[in-house]
Amino acid sequence: MNMGALILCDALWGDSGKGKISAYLCRKHDAKYCIRAGTGTNAGHSVYEGNKLFKLRQLPCGFLNDKTVVMVGSGVAVDPQVFLDEVKEYGLRSRAKVDFRCPIITEEYRLAESRDSSLSEIGSTKSGTGYTLAQFRLRKAKQARDIPELKDYLADVAEEANNACEAGEKVIVECSQGTMLSLALSPDYPYVTSDNCTAIAAADDAGLNWRAIEDVFMVVKALPTRVGKGPLPYEMSVQEIEKRRLAEYGVVTGRPRRKASQIDMRILKYVSMLNAPSKIALTFCDHYDPDITGANSKTQLTPKILKLIREIEETTRAKVVIAETGKDLNNIIDLSESSDRIPRALV
Repeated sequence: MNMGALILCDALWGDSGKGKISAYLCRKHDAKYCIRAGTGTNAGHSVYEGNKLFKLRQLPCGFLNDKTVVMVGSGVAVDPQVFLDEVKEYGLRSRAKVDFRCPIITEEYRLAESRDSSLSEIGSTKSGTGYTLAQFRLRKAKQARDIPELKDYLADVAEEANNACEAGEKVIVECSQGTMLSLALSPDYPYVTSDNCTAIAAADDAGLNWRAIEDVFMVVKALPTRVGKGPLPYEMSVQEIEKRRLAEYGVVTGRPRRKASQIDMRILKYVSMLNAPSKIALTFCDHYDPDITGANSKTQLTPKILKLIREIEETTRAKVVIAETGKDLNNIIDLSESSDRIPRALV
């Protein structure tokens, strides 16, 4: 019997729409849990549905399925105020949990990062995440169980998630940032984040054992982006980005994202080796080919997108099962569906 965990990781440098794919899969599978993995509040996820924009830094986007309980895994640094603000803003008082072992971001750590000029050089968001994780490894950071305001939200996320998978329930693990920003695996050091961002790292953040993993979804952005310094193959000029109306901005900092004109397939092959994806979600297809904007049927796949899908499948040795075609949650073509249309619940 298949177990229940679907791990979502980013192939490249982040900002690939993992939050949207997570929200989609939580609805499709009516997931019991959606768990935030990754480093901390230094990376934001956002989802558009209709005229509303949902922006989160601490909780996963799976809450858009109203039966899904959202949780923060024990490997993720938690800012109590950000957590509580998101719980309040999105009405999640009864279905949000934080692992009691999560390290806590304090004002002291945020200030330390803001004063560290070397972090500006590498493009830190100054959220306090890096300092918190460093102190955690020195066994000096506080944990969620030490914070009175979090008392009502405490849980053993690892135990609940593994038990759910054992029972055949679906659990979505929503990682942050991207594989090529991994602290110990990216060749771009020091222009990296505070930990690894691979599928296995995400499972570790959630406390999932290997038997619980059913699928690894690697999210591949059709035109990769990067915020801050560090290499970006095939990078476009600011003028070219503006001319093609492809400008993007970071969720946490609002900084403009650097953008590439194509995927470096050598790098994609390397990150596929690290993550061993079983499935691929191809995002920002509308940036790669505007003719597919808003499509939600297999019959609307354009020759340009079909060619890109074939190249990605040959490189990763995994099937592209999702093609995202616009900013709205419904702008998705589900290639794993037997029908030509996306699931009725999302139409």
